[in-house]
Parts: sequence; C-alpha cells; structure tokens
Amino acid sequence: MAEIFSAMAEVAMLELNISCPNVKKGGACPAQDVGHTSRLVRRVKKVVGKPLIVKLSPNTADIVGVARAAEEAGADAISLVNTFLGLAVDLEKRKPVFANTLAGLSGPAIKPLALKLVWEVCRQVRIPVIGMGGISSGRDVLDYILVGAAAVQIGTVNFCEPGAAVRIIGEIEIEMDKLQIKNLSEIRGKLQA
Repeated sequence: MAEIFSAMAEVAMLELNISCPNVKKGGACPAQDVGHTSRLVRRVKKVVGKPLIVKLSPNTADIVGVARAAEEAGADAISLVNTFLGLAVDLEKRKPVFANTLAGLSGPAIKPLALKLVWEVCRQVRIPVIGMGGISSGRDVLDYILVGAAAVQIGTVNFCEPGAAVRIIGEIEIEMDKLQIKNLSEIRGKLQA
C-alpha cells in the first residue's frame, strides 16, 4: 500500500500509523515494541521514495525507545500520540460498553499526557516530531511547540467543529501577538523544566 501511494504525484509524504491496536490481540499494536517498530519501518522505508512519518502509540512503557527505533529504521518524522486505551462500563449490565472491551480515548482530556510524551521524545530524537492529542485552541498548539514539536495535527476537535483548523490558526496569531512572539522558533523546544 505504501509503495502505491508513494508513486502518486499528489502525495507529498506518507504517515505510517503503527499505533492502532490489534483488537484481536487484546489491544496490542506494533508501536508498543521496539523490535516490531524497527522491522515495520525498515520494510516500508525500502519501498517509499517520499518522506515517511511514523505515528506512535502512547500505550507503551518505552515511548523514547520506540521513537528511537523508528528514527534508526529510517523514519523522517514521528507523530505522536494516538489515543490512550480506556475502558467504559455499563453498570446496569455489568459489562464493558465497547464490544472490544477497550477503546481509544482522545480529546482535551489527553493533552497533558500527550504533551509529556512529546516533550520526552523531542529531547531524545533528531528528526521532527509532530505533536497531537487534545488540541482545540491556538494556545494548545503553542504548548506543543514549546515542548519541541515541529508541527501539530488536530483530530477530535474536527468531529464537533469541522472548521476548527481555521479558528485555531487565527488564535495562534492572536496568542503570538499577545505574548510578543514573532516567530515560532523563539519558543520551539524552549520549555524551562
């Protein structure tokens, strides 16, 4: 599939999402394992002639190790994070709400968790990191830039507000003016921790 899309002139780059859980294996995914990540990225990179972004899962004990494995295997950038595994229950039925028991949690609630992981990975890899998770405002974008993200993606906010990207871009400009930030490079990766 990657080879087919890589050959298309209108495709500038590819994102390899190795963070989706395999529901038949209890939610396990390739991005939870350094070795599996490395093998997958190497195989795809061999057939792709365009920049390859590798999307990682927050559901691993070693996010930095997995990110490094993706980088060493040839990833041109890393995007993180995908959803956090969660559980919802039906008290009356005494059963999980979801057929697969676990499901992905996204939206504003995961932003502090995602920011932490983006910050950790940005400090340990040389390739760009695209941050995501709970972004719904211009200020959220600037928070990701502050911890080191080269770019951001928005997702869940689009479900309730399809035009959110346009609003968020406007808010970034307003926040930058308010904080007297002339260029994002002034704050990128400058979290004083």
